[in-house]
Amino acid sequence: MVQTDNRPLLIAITGGIASGKTIVCKWFEKEGFIVIYADKLGHEILKEKEIVKAVEDEFGIKANNDGLIDRKLLSQIVFNEREKLLTLNKILHPKIRKRMQMIIDSAKEEYLIFEIPLLFENGLNKCFDLNINISAEKEIRIDRIIAQDGTTREETIKKISTQLSNKIRTKRADINIRNNLKLDRLYAQLTKIKEYISKFEKKDIQKIVEE
Repeated sequence: MVQTDNRPLLIAITGGIASGKTIVCKWFEKEGFIVIYADKLGHEILKEKEIVKAVEDEFGIKANNDGLIDRKLLSQIVFNEREKLLTLNKILHPKIRKRMQMIIDSAKEEYLIFEIPLLFENGLNKCFDLNINISAEKEIRIDRIIAQDGTTREETIKKISTQLSNKIRTKRADINIRNNLKLDRLYAQLTKIKEYISKFEKKDIQKIVEE
């Protein structure tokens, strides 16, 4: 089933960890676009009682006194074991998808942007008119992660290796943006993309959640 024209033009922004997705999304927000962050939706859903219980049962993590799961501890567990990451995704992703579809169905904006780190991994690229991939050189990403999280180089490389390669993302994306060092070059690319978006036509795309 495809979506009708009675919806915003849907744009997805993706990229590997520390590629610069947030910087790009903040730029679009300053330009007046509405940006929805899939990870933030996941954080909200992780607070729901039934989800907290499911995580406790699956991972043996006890909620704190506020009834919340320690996200940092959970992240450490799933990054070290792929099967546990898949289990967490099975718990969270159906609800994230439903929340995203609800946002789209109720939106009145002309454009709607979603930041989705696992866009291609979950086949969600088929649900957007335009898919934008943000990339950066591996060594730059490693330095960014170490500076931000204080992790070791070995831990950082392992974290990057759990994600889809940028080579695959680049092939699948409609637009590719390089974000290495100079912000003025990044913003110049984004300005051109903004002009392109204003002339872009909606496609026949799948719904994130079918009725």
